[in-house]
Amino acid sequence: MHRILVAVDGSDPSWRAVDLAGELAGALNAHLTVCHIHMHGRPLAELERMARIEHLVDDVAAGLPDLPPVPRMATMAELMETARKHVTEEIIVTRIGDLIVEQAAERARQKGAREVDSWTGEGDYADGILEAAEKTGSDMIVIGKRGLGRLREMLLGSVSNKVVQLAPCTVVTVK
Repeated sequence: MHRILVAVDGSDPSWRAVDLAGELAGALNAHLTVCHIHMHGRPLAELERMARIEHLVDDVAAGLPDLPPVPRMATMAELMETARKHVTEEIIVTRIGDLIVEQAAERARQKGAREVDSWTGEGDYADGILEAAEKTGSDMIVIGKRGLGRLREMLLGSVSNKVVQLAPCTVVTVK
């Protein structure tokens, strides 16, 4: 294994995937790419879940200099309301994703990865992860598996299942 790709979306399983990928990259002296596919067009509730991680709303607001002051510990809805006249939702979603990637890269380094870079994209999550793996020449993909339950997972499909089925390399799913 020379190149490992880890997909992160801010969920607990994806953080566990980052931990494992960081440990593997360190042990194997492999290059690690942290991958995030931006959630453009996702419901506000999902953006809220992502942004609550490590109080990202505060960091998002701080990273957008054109924004008027946002109350500390604001919700995503409050940030969006404040931002509506100044920046687009796309800019906020991109900023959240960039912060998640930065945190994931640092977390992977703390777990032992020495050479870490990032890849961001947009569109279908699984397709974006597969494209990143192909473009980076990854030998392994590490991805979190969500606990949707068997029936719902079969009916709806899942990102991790699609990646497992279509990846040209080893895929490790983390619960």
